[in-house]
Amino acid sequence: MAKQTSANSAKVATKVASVAVALGLSLANLAVAKVLATVDGVQITEADFDEIKAQNPSFEFSKLTKEQKQELVNQAVNNVLIAKEAQKSSLDKSAEFTQAYNKITKRIKDNLLVNIWAQKEVQNIASKVTVSDQEAKAFFDSNSAQFSKPNVHARHIIVKTESEAKKVIDELNKTPKNKVEQKFIEIANKQTIDPGNKQAQNGGDLGNFSKDQMVKPFSDAAFAMSAGNYSKTPVKTDFGYHIIYVIDKADKYDFEKIKEAIKQMITEQKVSEEMQKKVDSLRAKAKVQLSL
Repeated sequence: MAKQTSANSAKVATKVASVAVALGLSLANLAVAKVLATVDGVQITEADFDEIKAQNPSFEFSKLTKEQKQELVNQAVNNVLIAKEAQKSSLDKSAEFTQAYNKITKRIKDNLLVNIWAQKEVQNIASKVTVSDQEAKAFFDSNSAQFSKPNVHARHIIVKTESEAKKVIDELNKTPKNKVEQKFIEIANKQTIDPGNKQAQNGGDLGNFSKDQMVKPFSDAAFAMSAGNYSKTPVKTDFGYHIIYVIDKADKYDFEKIKEAIKQMITEQKVSEEMQKKVDSLRAKAKVQLSL
């Protein structure tokens, strides 16, 4: 939802973090996979659709309509039947199959090795990186123009349909005012389709942001609200339908409130730079010839 503002130097760490999230979700699904169909003793579970989630992190099988679920499951049933039919013809023992299978297996193995290596390197580097309050303050002061903008600290819940968003708002409307934020947090952790917030279980907390950091419909709605209130109508963007809760508003950023976020950003940048140095070192030792 936020505009793409991250620097190129943060891409390696971001990519590795995404891989870690994907692996974590995959393992979790395997542990509690719900059986959706059985074909001649072969079970089809939600975990069988992890490939879709790997390509589209916002994919949630449980959020699909009944018709969409049926279509996916029926496709999976057909695939099982076709695979069984192919095995009857011993296609799984053919040279063509073996060659293709070995290529895929090697690619998966290589990708897994790269991901595990990167995760371990990131963890190792991050454990040695320290960012002092003085360093964070220096960054804050040297980017005074960026941090002098009006900003909002907000939470959000994002769902796929307007009707879902209205149901969330109805539930918030029935909640006593002094308990609305807690209810908002509970709903966000359970229902949001924002992959980052869902994984973090942080109640949809977006931190502080200025108006130009979010897409216009979202920013317009958030900045029009006062602290302690939530949007009474769904806010539509290209990502879905949002319900926004404004925690706080300010004319400029307060260093103490965003100090930890700045430290985290500097840490990620340092980790990314060190990762790039490691990769550059590996390339320097190898004989690389591009044939484009």
